[in-house]
Amino acid sequence: MKMIFLISAIVTLVICSSSTRAQLDDADREIQPGTTKEAQKSLTETEARRRRLWFSATLATSFDTNINHDPQGVSSIGLVPSLALHFQNSVEKPSFEIEYEIAAHNYTNSREWDRVSHNFVMSYRKRLFGGWSTRTETEITLKGSSEDRELNNQYVLRQQLEYRVNENSRLQLVGAYRIKRDPLDSGSNAIDPYAGVRFIQKIAGDKRLALSYRYDKNRSWDPRNRYIRWAYETEFSTPIIDRRSRLNFDFTYKPRLYGRTVKVNGERVPRRDGRWIFETQFERVLRPNLLMAFVYRFERRDSNDPDKDFQSNQAGFALTYRW
Repeated sequence: MKMIFLISAIVTLVICSSSTRAQLDDADREIQPGTTKEAQKSLTETEARRRRLWFSATLATSFDTNINHDPQGVSSIGLVPSLALHFQNSVEKPSFEIEYEIAAHNYTNSREWDRVSHNFVMSYRKRLFGGWSTRTETEITLKGSSEDRELNNQYVLRQQLEYRVNENSRLQLVGAYRIKRDPLDSGSNAIDPYAGVRFIQKIAGDKRLALSYRYDKNRSWDPRNRYIRWAYETEFSTPIIDRRSRLNFDFTYKPRLYGRTVKVNGERVPRRDGRWIFETQFERVLRPNLLMAFVYRFERRDSNDPDKDFQSNQAGFALTYRW
C-alpha cells in the first residue's frame, strides 16, 4: 500500500506543477474482448447522451488451447465478469481522466489464474503549442494481466509527448518507469522502465494504421529473470458492413535477450526468445450503450531453450454494457 500512495503522490505533484489513454500498450493481456480502448471508443462515439461520468459492466468468455504457455498445452475455458468506473473533466475534450476496473477471473483446468484483479489509471493531458501536447499517466495493477501474464502487481508512471503532424497523422513518444512486485516470488520483483515511439495515420473511409516500437530492460532482483526486450507492432482498423461494426488487426513481434545462459549443442549461450502475436477483433455496437465483440489470438514463442517453446490459440466473446 505504501507503494500505491507513493506513485499517486508523484503523479499529483507532476499534475500540480504543470500549467496543464492513448499510449503504447505495455501488456500482453488475456483475451477480454469488449474491454479494449478501440471498443470503448466505439461505444463512446455512438452514445446518444455523452457525459463525464459513466459505469460499464463486461461479461467476457474465452477458450485457450494453452493457458499456461508451456510445451504441454493445457486447454481452458474462462469466464471474466468485470465492472468499471470512468470520470473525465470534460465531455468534448477532457484533460483529466480517472478509470478503475475490478474483474473476477475464473478458468477451468487451472487454479493458478483464478483471481480478482484491480486496475486504476489516472491521466492528465496538456496542450502545448502548435501541434504538440503531453500526457502524464499513472497506472496501478493488482493481480492483473501483465507482460507474460505474470500474476504480479505493477506501478507505472508514464509520460507521453505527442506531435500532430497534420489532421490525419500523429507521432507519439513515450517513456515509463515501471515497478513490478510479486508477493509469491521476490526474485521476480523488478524495475522495468521502457521507451517507445508510435505513428498513427488516419486513412480515408474511417480506417486507421498504427506502427509502434518499444524497448525495455527488466532489472529483476534475481539475475536469472533479467532481460532486454524489443517490441515491433502493426495495427490496422477499419469499419465493416456499416459504421456500427469495426474490424481490428494487430501483429506484434517481441524478441528478448536474457541475462542468463542455456546449453545449446553442449555450449553455454545467452537465452534468446522470439514471440509472435497475431490478433483480430470484430466489434459491433448493438445499441448506443451495448457493445458486442469477438476476438481471435494466435501466439507463438521460439527459444533456444526448447523447454520454453509454446504455441496457443485463443478465442473469445464479450458483451459490454454502459450506463
